[in-house]
Amino acid sequence: MTAAQMAEMASMSEVERIALAYEEAAAGDARRALLQAIEDILRLEAKLTTAERRISYGYVRGALPTDRDA
Repeated sequence: MTAAQMAEMASMSEVERIALAYEEAAAGDARRALLQAIEDILRLEAKLTTAERRISYGYVRGALPTDRDA
């Protein structure tokens, strides 16, 4: 990577860097990059839903610190 490319990357927002990574992974195919990003988001959303459900049912191991622990 050249110094100019590094400077350009440094000036990009996090969203732009993520979009560029998806585009590069899709070999420049914008449609494929968008589909992959959406698929990833839906997969993460499903994982979050599962985690939230487990937490609401008290599935989480461990405990929150209490005043006595401090």
